[in-house]
Amino acid sequence: MHITLTRRRLQLWAAMMLVFIQAGLTPSRALAQDTKETFPKEVDDYVAATVRTWEIPGIAIAIVKEGKLIVAKGYGVRELGKPEQVDQNTIFDAASLSKSFTAAAIASLVNENKMTWDAPVKRYLTSIEFPDPYLTANVTIRDLLTHRTGIHATNGALFFSGANRSQLLGLIKNMRIVAPFRTQFIYSNMGYTVAGEAAAVAAGTTWEDLITKRFLVPLEMKRTSAIFNSAPSTGNIASGHALINGVQLVTPREGVQRDVTAPAGAVQSSAADLANWMIFQLGDGTFQGKRILSPEVMTEMHSIQIIIPGGQAFRTARQIKYFGGYGLGWQVMDYRGNRIFWHSGAGDGQFAYMVLLPDSRLGVAVLINSWKAGANLNGAIASRIIDYYLGLPTRDYGAEYRESWTRSIQQQNAAVRQFEASQIRNTKPTLPLTEYAGVFRDQLGLELKIWLEGDHLRLQYGGGEIAEVTHWHYDTFLVRWLNPLHAEQRSTLAQFVMSPQGRVAEVQMEFFGDRLVARRQTP
Repeated sequence: MHITLTRRRLQLWAAMMLVFIQAGLTPSRALAQDTKETFPKEVDDYVAATVRTWEIPGIAIAIVKEGKLIVAKGYGVRELGKPEQVDQNTIFDAASLSKSFTAAAIASLVNENKMTWDAPVKRYLTSIEFPDPYLTANVTIRDLLTHRTGIHATNGALFFSGANRSQLLGLIKNMRIVAPFRTQFIYSNMGYTVAGEAAAVAAGTTWEDLITKRFLVPLEMKRTSAIFNSAPSTGNIASGHALINGVQLVTPREGVQRDVTAPAGAVQSSAADLANWMIFQLGDGTFQGKRILSPEVMTEMHSIQIIIPGGQAFRTARQIKYFGGYGLGWQVMDYRGNRIFWHSGAGDGQFAYMVLLPDSRLGVAVLINSWKAGANLNGAIASRIIDYYLGLPTRDYGAEYRESWTRSIQQQNAAVRQFEASQIRNTKPTLPLTEYAGVFRDQLGLELKIWLEGDHLRLQYGGGEIAEVTHWHYDTFLVRWLNPLHAEQRSTLAQFVMSPQGRVAEVQMEFFGDRLVARRQTP
């Protein structure tokens, strides 16, 4: 039985390091503030109260309407225990908001006839192989951008591996098919990575350079970077936080992991910069009178490509009246009958959320530098803001969310207690610890290395993150990552399976939803 130990399951697929985008150290200049619309004190006070009530270190918001900036503002501090305040230029982890940038980059190449949405990916990445020959011949750019290939995403396993983007392209042929082609929405950082790499080949450059030159420079997003590790050097950056052993602490900043699926989650940005991105996305493809994308590709990105099924609870929670689906880099739904495009992001102890209402040309971005309150607090803040600008009756979404959040925490704590109670005490492993060490290879083709260090085993997957391995019961061991955040949320069990000769033949584990079976390699 393989159980993932977690105190809080969060939507985290990011995956991992990037490459720098832009050396712009001066604060970003968002478009001129709207003189007709104002930022009301009641909403301002609501956001400030949310920081205090939830004990969140810091929040930044941006609101745009009718092509103008209404407000870009920060609340609280960049890091617990330090005085530096969040402001409109503080850099947060935008994470999966990056997908809208990758889709837009491809749209720009479609405008230049260097790519087409429905061209097979193999046209651009000639060596790419998918798990089935039919997929290899037929998976298109559109299929990747709409998460409809039917391939299991392996978001969790890739995060813990040390694979780089080139290696990822070679691993795809070994991934599992879990749904018929073009029938189901299966969220995949891998898919966006492949699409981003295909775009880079078509443009004759890198994905990072493509994003920088085509969008960050012309949109004057001087506090935005597509290279994850470059962001700290620009200063004024938010630190991530999370509950670790019940205490909200600063999380270690991710490093090389982010480069694996950079086109899916690389972008680091500020509220002021994201205001420019929202103004552009709500427009006709121009920015300050300069055409960047055609109206046709703008419409294509914002159109539903695949339906996202959801039950009544899903619809009620999101106040969906009519429909829900995925476009190209955007969720396409409605909010209380008003058409919206939105996306969220989670990574590095931070949450990002952006929602656009094209019919009223309203855009809202909410950035939070903590996982303490869970992913839906961003949406609660955004809903309160949207209600004001649409003149809709509103509610205290934060208070409502606290009720469900509290229940969720109670359920998670109960699950942890149940997990701990499942341990069978006073058992011993079948073999000496040295016999569990070795090199194993999983179904993706990545190595799992286990070695004895002192009186404990250590484990490393794919040359990536290292974990301490301690006996749990019988031939099952607890895998606890050395990174304290991952130890808290993603520790797991490894079961060692014996051969008929009584030796360790394979290791079975689960990486945050990805099942791994690794067989021992002959020395």
